[in-house]
Amino acid sequence: MKTLSLFVSALALSATAAAQTEPFEYEQRDGSWWRTEPWGETFQVDPEVISVLLDESVADLADFVARVQAAGDPAAETIAALEPLRRNVLGIYDLRIPAGSDVLAVVAAVRATGLVQFAEENTIGAYVNTPNDPSFGTQWSKVNTGQSGGTPDADLDLDQAWDITGGDPSVVVAVLDSGTENTHSDLSANIWNNPGEIPGNGVDDDSNGYVDDVFGWDFENNNNGVPGPFFHGTFVASIVAARTNNGIGIAGTAGGGFGNGDGCRMLIGGVGGFGPLGSVLDDAILYSADNGARVITMSLTVGTSSAIDMAVDYARNTADVYVDCAAGNSGSFVSYPANNPNVTAIGSTNRNDGVSSFSGRGPEVWVVAPGESVLGCDLGNAYTTSSGTSFAAPHVAGVAALLISVLPGLTPDEIDQILKDTAEDLGTPGFDIAAGWGRVNAFTAVDLAAMSDCNGNGIYDPTDILNGTLTDLDGNGIPDQCDAAVTIYCQGKLNSVGCVPFLTTGGAPSVTAGQFRIMGNDMVPNEAAFMIYSGGKANLNFHGGKLCLKAPLKRVLPPKAASTSGTPPCSGTFLRNFNNVIQNGSDPTLTVGRNIKVQMYQRDPADPAGFGDSLTDAVSFTILP
Repeated sequence: MKTLSLFVSALALSATAAAQTEPFEYEQRDGSWWRTEPWGETFQVDPEVISVLLDESVADLADFVARVQAAGDPAAETIAALEPLRRNVLGIYDLRIPAGSDVLAVVAAVRATGLVQFAEENTIGAYVNTPNDPSFGTQWSKVNTGQSGGTPDADLDLDQAWDITGGDPSVVVAVLDSGTENTHSDLSANIWNNPGEIPGNGVDDDSNGYVDDVFGWDFENNNNGVPGPFFHGTFVASIVAARTNNGIGIAGTAGGGFGNGDGCRMLIGGVGGFGPLGSVLDDAILYSADNGARVITMSLTVGTSSAIDMAVDYARNTADVYVDCAAGNSGSFVSYPANNPNVTAIGSTNRNDGVSSFSGRGPEVWVVAPGESVLGCDLGNAYTTSSGTSFAAPHVAGVAALLISVLPGLTPDEIDQILKDTAEDLGTPGFDIAAGWGRVNAFTAVDLAAMSDCNGNGIYDPTDILNGTLTDLDGNGIPDQCDAAVTIYCQGKLNSVGCVPFLTTGGAPSVTAGQFRIMGNDMVPNEAAFMIYSGGKANLNFHGGKLCLKAPLKRVLPPKAASTSGTPPCSGTFLRNFNNVIQNGSDPTLTVGRNIKVQMYQRDPADPAGFGDSLTDAVSFTILP
């Protein structure tokens, strides 16, 4: 069989391939091509496998070859020799190129036919871990008491989250990594078992295209052997859901043992024993989404790929799967696929709540989680300690699984919003490129989801409202989001001091002028604030946040400083009596029978620009005679 090794000179090929695949840069080292991503990261090009999505006018691979041959294409022989390895549900082919061929030349030839939507080389990536001394033998990430020089409470508060749920076995987390030792004594009980597959009978019982995929699939070797030769995937899986409270080893984030006594399940997707293969990662994502995973976690980086982009889009936007990925260990940029907009990028923190020096930084970072000197499972039924954003991402995946355990109907966007609303701010107030929205707090996240279940049916449905920090304005024990007696228009904004002001009233929502008194709570002491009121509601942009009331706004003058009663930093109270400003008929907004909305505003003392200024919820009243 004739093969195409070089149909252009090496110098011309480099220029041609680079021109057709911008913004990548290519260079040849020791006979292998290497591709540099736009942000500077370099990957070896897979010398054997390319990925192709045919044009919609082409029926299948055989039709593609026939049309190329009929056109007299000079590369027809090489294209005819492409060996199909797999075709995924999106129609993307992985094709083995003829032995001895130059991969970039083959990609260029396939593109030049004009019969494909895309053709691309694949890359061989890296798992983003930084092994460290295994003597750090405590799980500070779960509960930090200051052990080994750490800062107390610089953790996920998982002990409190487990009081609500330890995870639910119906929630499946796909661990796409180097494989997982499914017989490990701390993991085996929480490994996914394919309910449609009869083990060992050599039959594809559930007709999903994979024979005896009982625990998942090894996509590199195309078989059901899932343990893998490298510790990385076993370690990542243990962070997600090592069996909790079983008397041995370590506790996983969603490993059960508390609450319902069981943990979330882990589907194993092997995507490369010692380095992730871009050519199979898309297939693993699609397999996970189609086989019941609610969460996919990846602790790896590969070169950018249209096939992977399409698979991620399918998982998140069609199958409603939450997808997260380690931000990478560059210390400067966020790697791919973490920088894909459909993937939640996770950075790493240390035991003192500092962002790890190696953690990828960039606008794509959503939140951070412990990833430095954390303890996890090792091959051979053992344990070790390691560092990297690799081990931050599975912490967040486990928290996402806990959220779904509480409210199964949550969408990926809602999970991201909960993580943002409940994260503990680090560094610059608000969002920053190192810590994103802050370090994940499992307890406050799970508590928010649980308390937002207004009808208590355990399913996120139209009766439930997830809208930031919960309040109880009328003190009846029902979160205002679930309380029909209280109208919530928007939520207070956390300021740089960590305070979220809220309002209480001196009367019922329907009040007379004589009892129209409002108190603000959890404010910054000694900082001036004032009340504003309006006849209508709206979400108006205001100092980087939202102003809930509609213009024209009225302000109760003059501004008044919050008192210093209680314990700082959020001890301030603010009392304002409206009696002296209600004059029926003089202000149409304040006439008897009108419904008005009231809100409190306070300047953030640490943010002169005003983007951290606090707004309370808006409270609604009806003025009675």
